[in-house]
Parts: sequence; C-alpha cells; structure tokens
Amino acid sequence: MPQTPQPLPPFPPKPQPLPDFPGYTTLDKEVRIDRLPVEGALPEWLSGTLIRNGPAKFEVGDYRLTHWFNGIGMLHSYSFGEGQVSYANKYLRTTAYDLAVTKGQLYGKQFGVDPCEELFGRHFAAYSPNISDNTNVNLTRLANRFFAFNEQPLNMEFDPRTLETVGELAFEGHIPGELSTPHPHYDFERRALLNYTTEMRDRTVYHVHYTPEDTLRQTRLATIETGEDPRYMHSFAATENHVVLVEIPVVIDRERFLEPGNTFVQCFSWQPERGTRFLVVDKREGRVTRTFEGPAFFAFHHINAAEVGGDLLIDIAVTETPYESVLGLAPSEDQFDLQAYGYAARRFVLPLGGSSDSARVVDLTDAGVEMPRINYRAHNGKPYRYAYGLGHSPRSLRAMNRLLKLDVVAGTHTSWYEKGSFPSEAVFVGRPGATAEDDGVVLSGVLDARTGTSFLLVLDAASFQELGRARVPHHIPNDFHGVFFGDLPRPGGV
Repeated sequence: MPQTPQPLPPFPPKPQPLPDFPGYTTLDKEVRIDRLPVEGALPEWLSGTLIRNGPAKFEVGDYRLTHWFNGIGMLHSYSFGEGQVSYANKYLRTTAYDLAVTKGQLYGKQFGVDPCEELFGRHFAAYSPNISDNTNVNLTRLANRFFAFNEQPLNMEFDPRTLETVGELAFEGHIPGELSTPHPHYDFERRALLNYTTEMRDRTVYHVHYTPEDTLRQTRLATIETGEDPRYMHSFAATENHVVLVEIPVVIDRERFLEPGNTFVQCFSWQPERGTRFLVVDKREGRVTRTFEGPAFFAFHHINAAEVGGDLLIDIAVTETPYESVLGLAPSEDQFDLQAYGYAARRFVLPLGGSSDSARVVDLTDAGVEMPRINYRAHNGKPYRYAYGLGHSPRSLRAMNRLLKLDVVAGTHTSWYEKGSFPSEAVFVGRPGATAEDDGVVLSGVLDARTGTSFLLVLDAASFQELGRARVPHHIPNDFHGVFFGDLPRPGGV
C-alpha cells in the first residue's frame, strides 16, 4: 500500500533571508591578477591550476536571492608555479546570467523557496524552462573538454585558461532525465566519466551511465525502475565493481517537479518512516544485485567507498535534521554547530557476502563534517585513512569556519581555525612521486570577514599546519566545489 507523503517539518518560521555576511555578498569584479602577494613559502613542486565554481551574484534586479544555491555561478582559478600564484575569475555566461544582468529576471528551475512568493514570481522570465543553465555547483574535464554543471543534466563548457564560456556541451547518446548529480566519478580503468540521471516523466527511472573519453558518447550501464517517486540524491558511491545509489527519504513529487516555476524545495517531502535504501549495482552485470535498508538521514556528500572482505563500506557525511541543511533554511539563531544539528561522518556496512539486508552503522570520527574530499586519484573506491572537510564552531554566523582532517582509522580529527576566517572546500593535491596517502598539500579559499577580502590557504596535508597563503584584494563569496589540474601551468610564467 503506498505511503502518504508527509510535508517537511515546519519552516522556521519561513525561509530566512541570506544573512548579512560577506560570503553571501555579490562579487561584481572580474579580474586577472598575474601575481598575488604570498605570505610564507609554497612548495616548489606545487604546479598547476585549481579551478573553483560557486555562486557569486545574489541580486536579480531589485530582488535579493534568499537561497545560497540560487546564486549566479562564477569560476575562480588559482595557478601555481615556482612558489607564486596568479588569480582570475569570470562569470559563466549563461542565459541565467544574461537575464539576471540585463533584465533583472530569474531563469530556469531554482533550488530554494522564497519568503515572498509574489516578488519571486514577478522576477521570473517568461517561458522560463524547467531546467537551469546556471551551472554553479561543480566542474570537471573529459577528453580535454572542461565544463561546469549543477544538479540537472546540462553541461556548460569553458576555456580553462581564460575562463571564457564556450557554450553548452551536449554528449552523443544523451541519456534522458530531469535530474543528475554534480558529483560524477571518474573510472580510471575505463577512462570514462561515471554518473546517473533521474528520469521522472512517466515513471521513476535511474539511468547509470558512462561517458568514455575516446567517444564522448553516453552509454547506459544500468537502468533501474523503482515503482515509486524518486528520491533526492546529490552524490553516489563507486568502487571497482559496484555503483551504489543511496535513496535517502527526501521524496520528490514528480508531477510537481515537472511543472515549471516550482523550486526543488517545493517538490520535496521528508518521509523518515521510509528509511534509507542502498541500491547496489554490479558493474559487471549492469543491474541491481542487492538492496539494503538503513536508518533515515539526510546527506549531500559521500566521503568514499570500498570493497573489504565481502562487505561494501559506504562513508557519508550525514545529518539527521534535514531542513537546516538540505533546504538551506537557516535557523533563526545567529549560530550554527554541526554536532548540534546531528552531523556526523558515518559508515554504512553492506554485507554483500551475507544474508542480511540491513546496513550496519558505524560513526567514523568525533567530528561533524561537510564538503568532504580525499586523495581521490589513489584512494577513491578503495580503503583509505584520511579525509578533509569543513567543520563548524559554535557561534559561527551560520557559515563553516574550520578545516578538518579526519583519520577514519583512528577515529580522530585535526583542525585548522583562525578567528574571523571562513574556508571553502579543502582540495587535496598529492606531491609528485608520493607514496604516503597524506603526502601533499590541502588548498582552500578562505574568506577573511575582518578585512572583507579572501586568501588561498595552503596547508601541509600530513601535519595540517599552514605553509603559506596568497591574498586576493577582494572578497570571494562562499563557493561550492573545485578541481586541481596539475597539467595546467601558471599562465605567462612567473
């Protein structure tokens, strides 16, 4: 018998405006700076370019966006060479950007809701489609094509050296769907990008697919029909032999989602009585071979996964209080604490070799974490020890203000903290020739709220001590995700 959808818990009391905080303040400047002032000493071996993506414009006409995820996307690049750093930024030239700037209009499906629906609706462009080209979440490279994306299956190509937008990148053999994940995996053996889409027009279908470098043609690996409304899944797990889709109990109303004008959040319902379902796809067979049940939780980001002794280990940054995190509806207090809202780094053990269909739950460390990253090239889908991420301290003005290094074997953590500083996602860069898992550096763009400017922080990944920082002469709004490309040199030499 189908379960009756339950509304999300009451919003507190309505979506709150973005706080008066530099991280949610528009950056109007597009700049290219050949050499940033560096404090400390950067490793001579550190060469390449970190490109980051995230919201940077929070006003559309006289309307101020009230959800971080709705901000117009901007690319930022930091290029390293011989101990020096250059910086550049540029807005992605999308229809969403053009209409926001020239006509003060919103374009495409938005993520968050607005406390003033009349004002929100008045700023929507006529004939606004049900997909957004505001590709402000993440980016990657495939066959030397660089592109940005969001949570819908649309890719925006850009030039990694100039950050100029090239245009929409459509792959051959396009797989249908209304949703995708902004966290694809790269399969190093197949030399292909691995991802999935959620199709929901006639029924719910998850299409797991590859896009090989040599053909750039999307090819189905598995097609999964659930017979239910789809779940919201921001990321997924991949190991050598398996893909795992984790259906958390945030259920999407298909009919409502397909109606233009409805935001993501307006289509969600929190149904914890359903629990969480782990769909295990065997890559060799191209189908779901096992399904496991687990407790209800919300998560944006997987940490890692591994196959160990007949078990699948799925590590996820979770929370048990969804609307404070998933919906971005900030609590009414001017403070926020990951632990206070039930955040945890948690392992779900799926016994592939056993008869039980229940996931066993293990807490990995004593710290709540978000935006987790690992030594991806060496340890994605394999046993690992270290993860890097963001954490909170109490009274942190609703923004993450601490960098964390998690030791998931010892169950401990190390942190970097500086009063008035708000770091972005920690990106690990391995030292060339390294064999130790944490032999390298961690890069993070940090907003200095005391000066209203930002800096690029470089930490020694092993000791988690600062090596140096490169200062940017303006603020950089809170962004989302980035990728380091070791073969993109610092332009123009040093």
